[in-house]
Amino acid sequence: MQEINILWFKKDLRVDDNEALIESLKDRDIIPIYIIEKELWMQKTHSYRQWQFCKECLIDLRNSLKAIGQPLIVRTGKVIEIFEEISHNFDIRGIYSHQETGDYFTYKRDQKVRKWALKKKIIWKEYLQFSVFRGNLDRNNWSKKWKKNTERQLFIKPKKINPIAFATGEIPEDDYFGFKDDFCKGRLKGGRENGIQRMEYFFRNKLNSYSKDISSPEKSFDSCSRLSPFISWGCISLKEIFHKANSNQNNSSKMLKSRLTWHCHFIQKLESEPELEFKEFHPYFHKIRKKDNILLQLWSEGRTGFPFVDACMRSLNFNGWLNFRMRAMLMSFASYNLWIPWQESGSVLASKFIDYEPGIHWNQCQMQSGTTSININRIYNPIKQGKDHDPKGTFIRKWVPEIKLYPENFIHEPWLMEKFNSRAYSSSKYTKPIIDLLQTTKIARKKIQEITQKEGYWDISKEVYLKHGSRRKPLIKRKNFPKKRDFKLKKEHQYELNIEL
Repeated sequence: MQEINILWFKKDLRVDDNEALIESLKDRDIIPIYIIEKELWMQKTHSYRQWQFCKECLIDLRNSLKAIGQPLIVRTGKVIEIFEEISHNFDIRGIYSHQETGDYFTYKRDQKVRKWALKKKIIWKEYLQFSVFRGNLDRNNWSKKWKKNTERQLFIKPKKINPIAFATGEIPEDDYFGFKDDFCKGRLKGGRENGIQRMEYFFRNKLNSYSKDISSPEKSFDSCSRLSPFISWGCISLKEIFHKANSNQNNSSKMLKSRLTWHCHFIQKLESEPELEFKEFHPYFHKIRKKDNILLQLWSEGRTGFPFVDACMRSLNFNGWLNFRMRAMLMSFASYNLWIPWQESGSVLASKFIDYEPGIHWNQCQMQSGTTSININRIYNPIKQGKDHDPKGTFIRKWVPEIKLYPENFIHEPWLMEKFNSRAYSSSKYTKPIIDLLQTTKIARKKIQEITQKEGYWDISKEVYLKHGSRRKPLIKRKNFPKKRDFKLKKEHQYELNIEL
């Protein structure tokens, strides 16, 4: 049989700057393949909107590969079964792919594939997709490793790939998955071509306003790079964006490069401890919250009665994207004010995000829920957030039309209209607040505080920090680790506990 290498595409859906592609071609012909795993897509973190974006990426990738000689091969099923099918027709000498830090499903799947490859005596070589590193890791030197890898030269796509006589396969119809209707009309379209266009537009027209408008729920839709979906699905590499940012020396460019670092910093946590997708950083926070499907649904649909929360959620439902500050506020509101388990609200948000990246998402869910023990707990006040970032209520009026005619003084707190104009308030179809904001905030703060006072809490917190904490300078000695909560006062250790991405 013909000897071949398998180039296994996962979430690196591009031919440019793809090290696995370059390496797989060095000694023999390749079968470039993408495997659609129904079991993966049936998880509650996945959705129709994500599949549509992925499908567009696959079509773009298939065309890019076809242009250099060999179209993308697509199969539906379980990875090992597909590889077995290929082995009946070809002598598989190697499997090449990027090193994936996905969810727990892909983590366990890769373990099975690795055992299968060893049994078959097939070499599996993995290459870095991001600057996230596998194996025993010294956090003190992580930043240097990140910089060194990200500054490497870009890989040039091959000029030609020899065609293989093997059926290319079809991308399944949308009804194959049985997704709920979720059209997400405002989302970006997938594929490298669209990603490159967005990147060029951002660097040419919007980079200078990036740092100024990053927190605005309305302006950020245009002023932020909006490259996160293309990064998550691998249409554009992180290195390509970093190199592009390096050619623009200004504050916004520096901020963007800082965000690229934090992108990998959070994914690194999940790489080092895959269980963080469902297990709290600090065990004292295990099962402190209660499941409430009614509150969860109202929050998910943007019907909480708090205009800024609802505007952000409805915008997310329509666009599949939201800026970081608003994501944090939504998660904080669900975790503290609704007291919903972060695993439940986090899964709902994950399915809404076109750019769902498990390593970033689950660590942020925990960070905004106060379960890490190494970050300052922020209970966002949605009224204050609205007044700060949408002072005239423009964003609210767009997404909460029930109150678009309310005066500016009442747009953030429509319940105050009852005293001013009871008829207008009572006739409004807008939801009344589903919780008492001040009371739930007070209760949540008290519960979290009580947990931090338990015996042994800070000893465990130290271990969490040593494994996952960010630091630009090495932690000199374990005995120097502060005993109290205000870590950031110890400047010599550079504790990064007040970071907002």
